[in-house]
Amino acid sequence: MYYPEELIQEIRERNDIVGVISEYVTLTRKGHNYFGVCPFHNEKTPSFSVNAQEQYYHCFGCGAGGNVYTFLMQIDNMNFVEAVKALADRAHMDLPEAELSPQEKKRLMRRNRLLEITTEAARYFYYQLTRTEQGKHALGYLDSRKVTEEFRRRFGLGYAPISRDGLYRFLQSKGYGDDEIRGAGLSNGGGEKVYDRFFNRLMFPIFDAQGRAIAFGGRVMGSGEPKYLNSPETEIFNKRKNLYGMQIAKKSRRGKILVVEGYMDVLSLHQAGFDNAVASLGTALTKEQALLMKKYVSDVVLIYDSDQAGTKAAQRAIPILEDTGLYVKVLRIPGYKDPDEFIKNKSREEFEALIQEALDPIDFEMVVLNSQTGADTVEGKVKTLKALAQRLSEISNPLERELHIRDVAQKMQVDEQSLKREVDEIQRMSGLLERRAPVNADRRQEREDGLVKAQKLVLAVLLHRPALYSTLKEYISPTDFPLREPPTKDFPDGKDNIYRIVADYIFAKAMQGETPRLADVISQVEEAADQEKITALSEYEIPSDTADLEKLMTETIRTIRLNSLEDEVRSNDDLQKLQEIINQKRALQALRIEILP
Repeated sequence: MYYPEELIQEIRERNDIVGVISEYVTLTRKGHNYFGVCPFHNEKTPSFSVNAQEQYYHCFGCGAGGNVYTFLMQIDNMNFVEAVKALADRAHMDLPEAELSPQEKKRLMRRNRLLEITTEAARYFYYQLTRTEQGKHALGYLDSRKVTEEFRRRFGLGYAPISRDGLYRFLQSKGYGDDEIRGAGLSNGGGEKVYDRFFNRLMFPIFDAQGRAIAFGGRVMGSGEPKYLNSPETEIFNKRKNLYGMQIAKKSRRGKILVVEGYMDVLSLHQAGFDNAVASLGTALTKEQALLMKKYVSDVVLIYDSDQAGTKAAQRAIPILEDTGLYVKVLRIPGYKDPDEFIKNKSREEFEALIQEALDPIDFEMVVLNSQTGADTVEGKVKTLKALAQRLSEISNPLERELHIRDVAQKMQVDEQSLKREVDEIQRMSGLLERRAPVNADRRQEREDGLVKAQKLVLAVLLHRPALYSTLKEYISPTDFPLREPPTKDFPDGKDNIYRIVADYIFAKAMQGETPRLADVISQVEEAADQEKITALSEYEIPSDTADLEKLMTETIRTIRLNSLEDEVRSNDDLQKLQEIINQKRALQALRIEILP
């Protein structure tokens, strides 16, 4: 799909990167830049930097970086075109019809057909629940759970009849093919033995945050296994990236989201007036789901079942939510299994009061540990304190850590200074371990040969000091940058050299008398990994001393030009031309670049 470069630039300029990223990450201004906790890796100390002037971001911890398009592509798993559309919509801009490649047209048509199929299926299930004799059994179940007609309609509840191919035949009558129905996750089998994935089940349509039906969950009516069955992952449904009820909860004015375990808990809470309840989709809470919530709120309350499985689920979810920058609390429901049971037996007001008393993660951990270790014994108390000390050592904010140490010491009836010393020792030992650890093998630490480093240095200088173009153009041009990277195991034919793409763009802009901005340069490539490499050019410190800069540029350009000449030697058998190349290589040994003030 193609949009003009001028339009891509205008959309980017009308979406300030600080404003966009602030919808996902809490940013604090320090000097000219903004800093926050990186949403792409687990960290406690902010290493995620946003440059408002140049409109790019970079994480010094994991190397993630790019412009506003890159950010949306990475955080919401969009492709470039989807990011363009999302940002155009955010800026209230109308996009012209874009040119589609045949492959893109096919993919888009397929996706739209699948969305149509899930919508038709939702209508079918709703009709079966509300208008047929078979659906009365499921209606009776909803009545017993006190789900009103209003909320049946609001959540689009339905019924999959006991017939093994009713939905399949219905969708066929609408003109959908076997491959499409199977692709939407609604049928199994093949050939003459195609049958519905869901039958004799109360159906819960799953909507994405935009309110489109993308999948289903089904509860069996009567005996049968599994009790709950969800759609498989499809081209339009990824269970890690969606939450049940999110299309409603995102509009809530309550300022926080309540995370519960099941569909019925969501329904019960919404009926009681808690329209901010959501549920994960048969899996442990994921980072993608945490990021989805972070788009709309800053506070999350976990309300899982009070059994062992629910406790473990909460313990797993807490660090995921905290690493995303969300404030977390955990609600324990005394005497009842889940929110639905509590509200049926108590009242809305009493549940509201429970939410106000939700535990912060440290208090929750203390309650769980005390119940597991037996805090009434010395041995149990020591185990609890050691585990809590480890947890306290992970709190990066010194003031917050000190307040929690004081609170835990008081509640566990131990000397505050003794607990503080234990926490300090854990932090100290962690620091030693980090210093002794082998050097990280992440993408920022990858070994670079001289040529790649030289290419990066020249481009970094041209980006930091664009006025030097008039000097450097006399010694080097984009044709000196290799077109392809050398073959590797993953890319046996090599890859397009992104630094050649960047050089072409910078030199072209400079020839037109324009100053290239890093955010625009990043847009010249589409792969996130390549965009990160270009963003990393911003890290280079350019010598302020003219003599040092002249020396650096002389050595760097000599390296690039020598490599360029070597390539010419390998591809040339003309003796006269070879002699010219030899003369140029000799001249390079005497190269001295002078930078005029």
